[in-house]
Amino acid sequence: MIFMRQILLLSIFLVQGSISSISIFGQNIRVEASFSPSSISSTSRSTYKVVVHGTQQNPQGTIPKVSGLRISNNPQSLRSANFINGVPSVRVELSFQTMPEGIGTYTVPSWNINIDGKVLRVPQASLQVLAPSQSEKKAQQDLRQAAFLEFPLEKPYLFEGETMLAPLTLFIWDRLPVNRIENAPIKIGASFSSNKLGKWSEEKRNVGRNGKLYSTFTWPVAITAAMAGTKQIGFEVNLRVRVNTRRNSPFSSPFFNDPFFGFGREESLTVSLPTKEIEIKPLPISNRPSNFSGAIGSFQAIASVDTKQVEIGDPVRFNFSIEGKGNFAAIPAPNLESSAEFKIGPPGFLFQGDEKSKFEGKQSFEYIITPIKSGSITLPSINFAYFDPNLEKYNTISTQKINLQVQHGERWSKPESKIVFEKDNSLNGKEAETMIDLFQTASDPGQWYNSLKNDGLEKKTWFWMIQTLPLTGAISLVFFGWKKRNKIADDFRLKKATLSRKLKESVENRDAIGFFRAFKDLIRLQISLRDRTINTFAFSTRELVQFIKKQNTEKSLVGEIEEMLSLGEDLEFGDTNSKELDFKKLQTKGSEILKKL
Repeated sequence: MIFMRQILLLSIFLVQGSISSISIFGQNIRVEASFSPSSISSTSRSTYKVVVHGTQQNPQGTIPKVSGLRISNNPQSLRSANFINGVPSVRVELSFQTMPEGIGTYTVPSWNINIDGKVLRVPQASLQVLAPSQSEKKAQQDLRQAAFLEFPLEKPYLFEGETMLAPLTLFIWDRLPVNRIENAPIKIGASFSSNKLGKWSEEKRNVGRNGKLYSTFTWPVAITAAMAGTKQIGFEVNLRVRVNTRRNSPFSSPFFNDPFFGFGREESLTVSLPTKEIEIKPLPISNRPSNFSGAIGSFQAIASVDTKQVEIGDPVRFNFSIEGKGNFAAIPAPNLESSAEFKIGPPGFLFQGDEKSKFEGKQSFEYIITPIKSGSITLPSINFAYFDPNLEKYNTISTQKINLQVQHGERWSKPESKIVFEKDNSLNGKEAETMIDLFQTASDPGQWYNSLKNDGLEKKTWFWMIQTLPLTGAISLVFFGWKKRNKIADDFRLKKATLSRKLKESVENRDAIGFFRAFKDLIRLQISLRDRTINTFAFSTRELVQFIKKQNTEKSLVGEIEEMLSLGEDLEFGDTNSKELDFKKLQTKGSEILKKL
């Protein structure tokens, strides 16, 4: 009976939660405040807890600010109801995450909260922050050295417009449980342009650094300075790291608590290169050649033609090549103009070397020259000016002049008729001359006999029977192909309708995980039409975004898709609260993305 009475009282309490607990149980409301733990190191965090006993109403108030102590504005709320020695007890607990900025004792003074129009006093609470121990310092150092980027430069300065090639290397500690590298490094800073970074070009294992063993991944990066001054550059790359769900690391990092057999969850770890400051010098104005067009580096140049003896109207390939190291991507083609002796067409471009960085190699400009005058023609010499950043001076390369021998070629003339005179003795002994044109001839075809003509195959019955066989096969293939395409289209429409229905049901039921899974499958289904040889449903989120980028999709649309997919992953791995989501807006945004895609 006592147990049933307790259950009845608890049920009444849950049903009438809006009524003050004082009126139900006659309890006095009291407030407690404390830090948990109350003593931490400067590298750790603590929780400021406010517990209100005797009610489950939300307290209202403002936490006072404490200098040197950062307190979160979004507390976690916990309500509880239980029986202690047969007496019912209720309470509300608010937890605020705190982070100290230095060593010392921090005290949150007493402050007021309001519950049901009653003002209650929250007692003061103190937090003691101590210097980190040697083990914590070692753990923090290990965390900083778990993954990092290196970008060594040959020299501390560049000239405006100069291109420098340097290796960008990602170091990943062997003890860090990394599942994959999410993306290629992203450049931070608008003062430099760089080549597009894709998959790493070099991978090494067991590389020693800082007393640890690392796996390294290297990208060749060609940066080009855009403007003079002291500019900053950095890079970022994201890793998917397997972490333990326990949050008991002494230095607030679960990366080193590797769960057994891969259990746990994934988190995104951003590895950033410490910002580098590079001095960008302007190009010198003195002794700058008038034909300087922005080439910076160390080069050699040569000009050649495919033939030196031609006829009027025959095209000649004129090739001007630049070889060396420098900013090939910014070098324009030399300007060659037509003359009264020849015509020049627009140049073609061909680069041989490292296509990714375009820093070292050979750049060829090919012109088509058409002679329009016979005789000896001299092609103009090309003066190529560039700035050598190592010598810090301008140089000019002049190619040799090339002579072409142009001939008239063969001329066509109208053939003359050959006239023959013969004697005619039929005119009573008088001779006469008749003019005969040998080019004007006539022939008598004679009589045609049908008996000599063979019947063609088209009149044979067996010929047409044989022809009907491939025709029938072709018609059958077309029919079955049309039927198969209709089946594929029907399957696609059925899958799309099923996923769209799941998407709508997830919105109605506020099922955030189901909504984002259905949206991701709709994206996979939509892009599967672009390449049926690829199973898009086997793609990860990163692979899915990369495939969409390769299809020349608009950058804004790719960004919207990536944002939605990332939000779904964050929600599934517990980084986002589904209560904060506006499902109607998400449904509208998802529909617009699918229409654009």
